[in-house]
Amino acid sequence: MAHTIMKSLALTLSVGALGALALDQKPLRTEVVLAHFAEDLGWVSQFIGKPNTDIKIYSKAAELPHIAGVQAMPLPNVGRESHTFLHHIAHNYDKLADWTVFSQAVAPSWGYLIGGSANGHLSDKVSFEDYLQPFPEGRDSKFVMSASSQFPSGAQSTRLGMVKQGLPQESGDFCPKQGADGWTDWWFTPDHPHLRSGDMLEFYHKYISLDENEGEPMTMSCSQGARFA
Repeated sequence: MAHTIMKSLALTLSVGALGALALDQKPLRTEVVLAHFAEDLGWVSQFIGKPNTDIKIYSKAAELPHIAGVQAMPLPNVGRESHTFLHHIAHNYDKLADWTVFSQAVAPSWGYLIGGSANGHLSDKVSFEDYLQPFPEGRDSKFVMSASSQFPSGAQSTRLGMVKQGLPQESGDFCPKQGADGWTDWWFTPDHPHLRSGDMLEFYHKYISLDENEGEPMTMSCSQGARFA
């Protein structure tokens, strides 16, 4: 559900920046916002000094990381990446970059392994650089939906490009071009965080849709790794 909030906020902010572009032809500024806890940040160096691109790390680790050319700020260890992203938006609302990339701080790489802590969360034929390009093909956001969840059952489905490479129809589009055939069968694991976090339907209706929870089943999709722009 937090991903749904992030998407709405990102879309609103990006549309505003697109309007400003018509009046100001200066190079667009991209900012990469990373939610860090204990991930190895060595991969960040390849993007330091990239023209018109800034990197900001919000760390919830016991010791603040220090990387030359990168701003790092401590945050209390609460709320996972959703708290980090909302903190950045709320505290920079009037000075946000033209294009902001949000991501967990794990090194971007292909694939998703259930329960793995080093998942790079990139779907096949998608690179991290793809997220850094402002307003790709005129679009006001960059999302690659890579996971779906059913509630209240907790069943999951994964985009095929996250578990298999070289599929001819896979792309970096919002959803798989092959529709339902671009997703795995539904799978279930009883210790998934979605099932340990309380009633997800109740959370959705109370804090997102702001209506009554009548218990109707619902399917939601998100971007693995909380990565979007």
